[in-house]
Amino acid sequence: MPEAMLEIVELDDGDVVLRRVDSAEGSSEPFVRIHFSEEAKGLINGQSAQLGRLMISMGLQAVAKAHAEALKEAIESGELTDVDVDPEQSLPPNTKLH
Repeated sequence: MPEAMLEIVELDDGDVVLRRVDSAEGSSEPFVRIHFSEEAKGLINGQSAQLGRLMISMGLQAVAKAHAEALKEAIESGELTDVDVDPEQSLPPNTKLH
């Protein structure tokens, strides 16, 4: 399966999205979209772009951790062996963040 190069960007409307690098804006639906209301933007002093990027990054880290734990459990239960596990699989497969 080909790798998906991903990026976190702020769109013209202020939303922060996680999308494929090779997708032109609007050509495909983003994987994740974070939208802050005007009230929320006021509460965070206009730092919505930075907060949105942080939220997506933390989510990706949580997914990577869960994936690594699932691999470890599969090895411990005998479902997989160390030989079956590629070192690259410590991260979710086929994704890289730009």
